[in-house]
Amino acid sequence: MPEPPKGREPERTTMTIPKLADRVGRSRSLIHRLASDPAEGWPAPAYRPGSTRPEYPVEWFDRYWAQRQAGIRQGKRTDLAKNEDE
Repeated sequence: MPEPPKGREPERTTMTIPKLADRVGRSRSLIHRLASDPAEGWPAPAYRPGSTRPEYPVEWFDRYWAQRQAGIRQGKRTDLAKNEDE
């Protein structure tokens, strides 16, 4: 069986929260908070044999993150608007 190329980790089907956070450039605490919130609808985690660290499907996470980011809208600053009452 050929070995994977050195210097690059092969694409995994599941990842831990820290790896998912690195994947999207956000903090582990944010991803953990999202994973722990039942309203976010995360799937049940999988566990590798001998590990206690939960892992989540990468394919599912990529779709979830894309939908989440698409739903975020930058707010309009109102503190710089000229106050007409003055």
